[in-house]
Amino acid sequence: MRLVVLSILTVLLGVLIYINFSSPNSKEVFNDQEKEYSTREYVITRIDEDGYYGKSEDGQKIYFKKEKVESGQNLKVSDPIIVYFEKDGRVDGLVKVEEKSRE
Repeated sequence: MRLVVLSILTVLLGVLIYINFSSPNSKEVFNDQEKEYSTREYVITRIDEDGYYGKSEDGQKIYFKKEKVESGQNLKVSDPIIVYFEKDGRVDGLVKVEEKSRE
């Protein structure tokens, strides 16, 4: 009897896994959860012990903490950067900062 119940549960689990991976709706849900970001370009103007100061071409200034910089990047004064903000326009919406590749 236990063997029959275990076999039925195993088959049921297999069917559920198959349905989960083959369902076209699973990709739509994932795409709905992806966030959109707006970006701005700045140049590092000054560095202090806690973070970085930057300025854009149109004169807008920014300050951000070092933990917002992608790991492994060592930013210096005059480095161009790209700053990612949440698109919903929140004041504290800065998501990450990465060094812009110089071309």
